[in-house]
Amino acid sequence: MLTKLEHLRRSITTFGTFSGACGMTRTGIALFLLLALGGCAGKPVLPGVNLILITIDTLRADHLGCYGYPRIKTPHIDRLAREGVLFSSGFSSVPLTLPSHTTFLTGLFPSHHGVHDNGAYTLADEHATIAEYLSDAGYQTAAIVSSFQLNGRYGIDQGFDHYDDKIPREYDLYDKRLITGPKSQNLRFESEQRRAEDITKLTAEWLEKKDDSPFFLWLHYFDPHGVYDPPPPFSLLYDDRTYPDSLYDGEITYLDHHIGLLRRLLEDAGLYDNTLIVFTADHGEGLGEHKEWYHDQFIYDATTHVPFIFGGGAVPEIWPALVTESVRSVDVLPTLVHTIGLKSESEVQGRSLIPVLLGKSDGEQPQYVESYSPTHNLCVKLFGIRHNGWKYIEAPTPELYNIEEDPGETQNIAGRYPDMATEMRELLQPFMPEEEGLPDAIDFDTRKKLEAIGYIQRTQRRVSMASRNEADPKDMAACVEGLHMSMRYFTFGRYDSSLAVSLRLKDIFPGQTRIYDNIGNLQIRLGLYEDAIKEFKIITTEQPRYAKGNFWIGMAHMRLRHEEDALRWLRKGLAIDPKLSIARYNLAVILARNRKLDEALEHWDQVIATDPKSNFAKLSQTAATDVRRAIQEAKKQGTRIDITVDPEL
Repeated sequence: MLTKLEHLRRSITTFGTFSGACGMTRTGIALFLLLALGGCAGKPVLPGVNLILITIDTLRADHLGCYGYPRIKTPHIDRLAREGVLFSSGFSSVPLTLPSHTTFLTGLFPSHHGVHDNGAYTLADEHATIAEYLSDAGYQTAAIVSSFQLNGRYGIDQGFDHYDDKIPREYDLYDKRLITGPKSQNLRFESEQRRAEDITKLTAEWLEKKDDSPFFLWLHYFDPHGVYDPPPPFSLLYDDRTYPDSLYDGEITYLDHHIGLLRRLLEDAGLYDNTLIVFTADHGEGLGEHKEWYHDQFIYDATTHVPFIFGGGAVPEIWPALVTESVRSVDVLPTLVHTIGLKSESEVQGRSLIPVLLGKSDGEQPQYVESYSPTHNLCVKLFGIRHNGWKYIEAPTPELYNIEEDPGETQNIAGRYPDMATEMRELLQPFMPEEEGLPDAIDFDTRKKLEAIGYIQRTQRRVSMASRNEADPKDMAACVEGLHMSMRYFTFGRYDSSLAVSLRLKDIFPGQTRIYDNIGNLQIRLGLYEDAIKEFKIITTEQPRYAKGNFWIGMAHMRLRHEEDALRWLRKGLAIDPKLSIARYNLAVILARNRKLDEALEHWDQVIATDPKSNFAKLSQTAATDVRRAIQEAKKQGTRIDITVDPEL
């Protein structure tokens, strides 16, 4: 029976020929690179070597000591770089976890492997992963991931003998403000992530069980992705600095500690000397640059420049300590396959970096980058290309930067150099994906998890609206920045400040329901019930299909004990969106208060059936159990049923 790789070899299509260490000629621009690994490889560079790919979520290269950042302690990562090869210019193809890792694993850009965002895309079986290459070559293959965004159900577990994505739903929090704050339940029960200490433990267990054959191990660390919550003492290391750098850097130093423990595990097992480690990240973090605090709305270097280090005891002495030529996440697969001399052929868009390490580079290759996340805020998708010191971003207002003179990408010179902008745009065009339909709808549970860790999630309606909208993400930057600022205030319980930001955003960007949801939540928590009723009657008149607007009016009436009005508005919201669990749960609370117990139980049961893993399903289960128990006790004792159920936002 033919393996997937054998099928690919038989059906391969050549897009062009290219010069380089393999002795091929180059015609045209190196766009869709067909790397015939059987031609470039054949003789192993490091025969029988163990391979470990370490990917860090949300790690900026310029926040590591080995990349010149003097304000942080990262001794173990610095040592890995000092004893190995540090690539000063490593770049990711997309500032999002799932599509970026899919690029690592396939050697394809997102425009070719088809995974463009978290939660809504699945890697097609026709694309081979690095695990499939190495498994065919007799390697043991294992992966241990630390976030639901890399769940195997998204197709990236192809070829792995062992794929550990069994992440507990409950997540321990250290910062007391997070534990007691209004988002504590979301963070604890909806984010579905695990810390570096868990990865260390699971790695130790896997190393004990593996056999003596060579292995490929992919380790994914979610630290330092937000919400930043490093355990003590790492949470106190940089408390003389302002948020978020103080806690972001604390997360990085905590991660570094576990990179040191990983090295010790390998040394104790006698594996380190025969292991090549590739250390990199899926993307960086904005930290306020370009008005972006997180990482998904823009494609500037702040969120695409990532660490890129080859370390481990197997690094040959002849390899250089520093490589300044730009390298890409798409280069990981062809490099590792070339390293072991695997004679397979497949369509990949990356190149092996072995010739670069041997001083035989054929020159810097174009770095394609994209982000579909601006569509969450009703803006256009972004596409860009970085090559030979220039960077171009395709947007309603096109952007061109001279990276060598302006590394912060602060001066858009597209108007000053129109010929260069045109040349870079032509270089970009063949990389861009063809027009596509809407992605798969994201289920409620996945949406809650993404929202819990700071993403503004797409819906089919929003994507459809964005497809007709020509808004430039740069024009929406203040809105997104404001939403994140409001979210930070809200997370730490500073309701007044959060509401002030949201009300100002509403005036600047009218009609955005995400802003109104913040306002409604805060007005109810602050007891501004009459203000909420007035505010949301206006917006629901303007947007009659805004289901949650009706919910906020209902909640305000509920807190004022206007029970009939509350029931009317909550039912109205559910008529628009029957899956609005927050409205259905609270509707049942009012019904129970008014001793309409059978109807209340029906609604709680419906929440449980519709969203069985959600927090509102847990609340509904508890409430329904208590009511049924109270009914039984009242029947036994012949007394009046006493019901107390709390509303919940």
